[in-house]
Amino acid sequence: MLDESGARTLLTQLMTLYIYPELMKRQLPQDFSLRAAQILFYDDKRPCQVRINEEVRAIARVKLKSGVSKKKSEPIYESEVEDLKEINLTEYDDPNCAHVTLMRVGDTWTIEFDFRYNKRLVQKHIKAAKEFYEAAEFSYQKENWAPSIDNLFSAAELAAKSTLLLMPGTGFTKKSRHKSIQFRYNAFANLRNVPAEFKETLNNLSRLRNLARYLRGDFSINRRTIEDYMKIVRKMIDDAEKRATIKV
Repeated sequence: MLDESGARTLLTQLMTLYIYPELMKRQLPQDFSLRAAQILFYDDKRPCQVRINEEVRAIARVKLKSGVSKKKSEPIYESEVEDLKEINLTEYDDPNCAHVTLMRVGDTWTIEFDFRYNKRLVQKHIKAAKEFYEAAEFSYQKENWAPSIDNLFSAAELAAKSTLLLMPGTGFTKKSRHKSIQFRYNAFANLRNVPAEFKETLNNLSRLRNLARYLRGDFSINRRTIEDYMKIVRKMIDDAEKRATIKV
């Protein structure tokens, strides 16, 4: 949420950087009036896409003016709208893109933005993280400590990667390595974006996994330690899922 000053600043920047340059490219009629605009951002080499007026595709939740009522599927016109409450992309748009959508009602602009990237891809990673976590629980119940640690690490790494994928420019949509994910997540945690125990757990599980799976040294761990790791990894998965699903 932005206050009025922040909203004005954001509107000015969007107009200057994206919308005005797009309008300059087009042959617009003299009576052109800007009523809506939409900018889609992609976490790859595709340039952002700018839509103007009727090109804008969105699903909006609106507050109708007093005395106006509508039945399902009835069209709603700008003159009947008092306020825009929420604006989302449609199912026809790339679910992994970020967006800013601007709509004008009367003299008031409403700006809705979601700068989280790769939300559909993140959902797949979170699903996989939960499955590895369940596998870790099963191994724990069987007192198979090595596979429990191995699966816990995979769950923690997928949760960490899910969090990072919501930001642009990681390069993790095409290729990622254990060390690069760990390095970026450590930097993310050092800025206090997630609890320090998340970072420490990922690092410790990475070290233990090398011992447990690849037998690179003596592997020894107790039930209580694994239980503590399981609690924290569960929190990591829940945190990543909340970031991807809760509207900000």
